[in-house]
Amino acid sequence: MKLIKAIPLYRNKFREPAFFFSPCDFSVGSIILTPLTKTGRPALIIAIDDLDKNKSFVRRNKIKVTKINSDFEAKFFGPETIKFIKLVSEKKKLPVNNILQIIISTKILKELSGLKQKSDLKNINEFVSEVDNDYIKRKILSTNKPEAENNRKNTDIETIGSILNSARKKKSSIHSEKHYLVDEIRNYFGEKNKSGVGSFSFYLGFFKKIPEKKIYQLWSEAKQTKKPVKDQQKIFWWKIGQYLKENKKG
Repeated sequence: MKLIKAIPLYRNKFREPAFFFSPCDFSVGSIILTPLTKTGRPALIIAIDDLDKNKSFVRRNKIKVTKINSDFEAKFFGPETIKFIKLVSEKKKLPVNNILQIIISTKILKELSGLKQKSDLKNINEFVSEVDNDYIKRKILSTNKPEAENNRKNTDIETIGSILNSARKKKSSIHSEKHYLVDEIRNYFGEKNKSGVGSFSFYLGFFKKIPEKKIYQLWSEAKQTKKPVKDQQKIFWWKIGQYLKENKKG
């Protein structure tokens, strides 16, 4: 079962992220129909994770997760585009939904808002074919949205690694994928120290020596044990230690 974070569209506006679950193999960046209205409310997927691995976190934080009954999926942005939008979000200190509002034209927003099972996707596909990193940069630079920054909410989520950290505000200092990773894993393990063991700089000091993919792998392996989070944390750091020892010898 997949745990999905998606940003719904209401009246041509992207709203705050919501969580859903579905057995369907959806892709990050696709538009799906969520059960927020009787006819299905379109929403853009910005992250996907495994529901079983995060059940304890869902229960502990009393986070609402709604079932998606429709298997409809319209390809929109690719995962790499969503990743870049998240990085822009952090740099500009604006939530992802505000960035989307800036880069997607009003015409396309209207079409997305009214998306149904048999909708014509021609205009949408033509728009998506024009969007790359340079396009996003141009749109951001040409648009001044001070009101968006004033309306930033603490509930915005940039990634799902520590999938359900919706109540935690992201650090404005996060400016790279590795910084994202530190923030996600610290939040998942419930780390709150501002200095010393467990702090952001503590994690970053170790992570700088390890490729991002390897950190994700070790973290995933720890979560797959399905042990309590504290035990997962011990397993994770043991794996980190073993990796550093092996590579130091090499």
